[in-house]
Amino acid sequence: MDLKPGDKVRFLNEKGEGIVTRIVDNNMVHVAIEEGFEFPVLAAELVKIEPEGMAGRFFDRNVNVDVPVTRSSTPEPAKEAPARQDPPAAETDDDRISALYRQSGAGIMEAVYLLYAPHDQNWLMTGNLDIFLVNNSRYDAIFSFLLKEEDAFAGVDYEVIPPYSKILIETITREDLDHWSEGVIQVLFHSAEPLPVLTPLHAGFKIKPVRFYKETSYQDFALAGVKAIVLNLGDISGQLLISGAEAMKSSVPDPAARQKISAIAPPSYIDRHRIAPREAEVDLHISALRDDYSEMTNNEILRYQMDFFHRMLDSAISNEYYKVTFIHGIGNGSLKSAIITALGDYENTEYQTAPFAKYGNGAVEVLIHNEKMKN
Repeated sequence: MDLKPGDKVRFLNEKGEGIVTRIVDNNMVHVAIEEGFEFPVLAAELVKIEPEGMAGRFFDRNVNVDVPVTRSSTPEPAKEAPARQDPPAAETDDDRISALYRQSGAGIMEAVYLLYAPHDQNWLMTGNLDIFLVNNSRYDAIFSFLLKEEDAFAGVDYEVIPPYSKILIETITREDLDHWSEGVIQVLFHSAEPLPVLTPLHAGFKIKPVRFYKETSYQDFALAGVKAIVLNLGDISGQLLISGAEAMKSSVPDPAARQKISAIAPPSYIDRHRIAPREAEVDLHISALRDDYSEMTNNEILRYQMDFFHRMLDSAISNEYYKVTFIHGIGNGSLKSAIITALGDYENTEYQTAPFAKYGNGAVEVLIHNEKMKN
């Protein structure tokens, strides 16, 4: 669609109208609405309803229309959308932090994400990459970012990410990938508003550098307006909600007890699926992972299932499990095929069909050969 500053448009996916105020690139424009907010919108989600110059009929005030800007590979940061009815991103002096794009529809959970976004969005497998930490939640996310160094982890960054915002952790070259491919991210969730208390997030991540050289590894991440390798570090719905009374009960006044608790490692994701010592069973049916999947497309479902698969397998490897059974179901075979393809990126693993008597043809066993367990 050929849109110009001053065009009046209607949103396709929800109620409302606005005025185009700025052209970001061929796919993205800024739209101002009557309430006084301006935010970016995909041009494909708009329909022009009046010719340019009709802005005065829609607003009771003047609208400042900027001239089109030069196209950039990195979209401009956007203000929080009013239609979302969430708290706007807090003001910050850190120029690495920017608000997320306004989006609607299923498929993007309230969660914390780690992104590896190529600078050149046309040539995804070459050039530098931006590493972003994304806070797609109503809470301030107080995070610590640590990277693997030999047998320990060293902190490289810590900060507060406002609600529905992202922060640029680092820009790296392809030669830096080995150093930036394994680590731990810890997050405390804070809100000045009366919201449920969430348990802290502790997420380990490990990504094979070879994935950065496969075009299929990159997916459109609409919240940031880029194609990137996306790791879902933890859904907000998966963090234990604690009421005020429960939070008080969980306090530990005894210093000796506090010392004992501090020595216990945080529970791993895979432990929630443990069925025997160092053995787990993970059901990848979308109905077992989410309740609100009815509006998701098939691609969104598969992407979500594979994100969960990677997170569980990475956690199993880090915690020295020897076997994980992934239940993929029958369906059209796309999930099973994606799992087998993804296993090619993992060293020291092999797979086999799970016992037919128990799972039919709907599961695969992943065997993990951990070098530490051999010694």
